[in-house]
This record gives sequence, C-alpha cells and structure tokens, in this order.
Amino acid sequence: MTRFRSRLLLGTALAACLAAPLPAIAQAAAHYRDGTFPGPTYSAYYGPVQAQVRINGGKIVEVQVLKYPADRSTSRYIASRALPYMEREVIRAQSGRIYGVSGATLDSRAFIASIDGALRQASQ
Repeated sequence: MTRFRSRLLLGTALAACLAAPLPAIAQAAAHYRDGTFPGPTYSAYYGPVQAQVRINGGKIVEVQVLKYPADRSTSRYIASRALPYMEREVIRAQSGRIYGVSGATLDSRAFIASIDGALRQASQ
C-alpha cells in the first residue's frame, strides 16, 4: 500500500471516529447525602490523619483536615504542602479517587483512606 493511501485511510478512519456521536459518559461522582461526615483516623507513621467532607446538594463542597502529623517541623512542612493540594483534588474529582503527593506518601495514603471512609458514610 502506498504511503499516501495508508494516510488517507487513517485520516478517513479518524474523521469517522470524531464524527460519530459519543456515548453519554457516566458521572464518576456519586450522589451523596447532604451533611458533614468525618472519616476515620489513620496512622501516617509520624502521626494521625483524619479528614472530613461537607456535602451540599449531593456534591462535595468542602474537605477539611481534622488531624495531621504536627509534632516535627518536617511533618508540619510536608502536611502544609500536601494536604491542601489533596483537599482541592477531592473537590475537583468529587470522589476519593485522587493521586497522592510524591514525598508525602504516608500522609497521602492516610488522607485518602480517611476521605474514603467519610464518603462511604455519605453514600449510605
């Protein structure tokens, strides 16, 4: 097959895919009950992490960290950088399915686990 013909076929296939109607994409976020739901406390090695979510209109509108490792200056620094980022990501994603922060792996895992617990309560 000539180069021109293979490019033409590829271009035609791509155009057909783009022109086809896309199926409705299901919302990743569940509908939650309104209220404030604290998650369980998890250990992040250097201290406990606990978060809570506030739901309004079935959506996550606020995430708050209730406990975080703060007994060492390094722990405070890591938490001050990583936790606000993850709070924003939970609101953006409308779920606990977010990536952790590199360099704050233990805090990230504990935070995500606490958020998941809070959202399980909000889903019941």
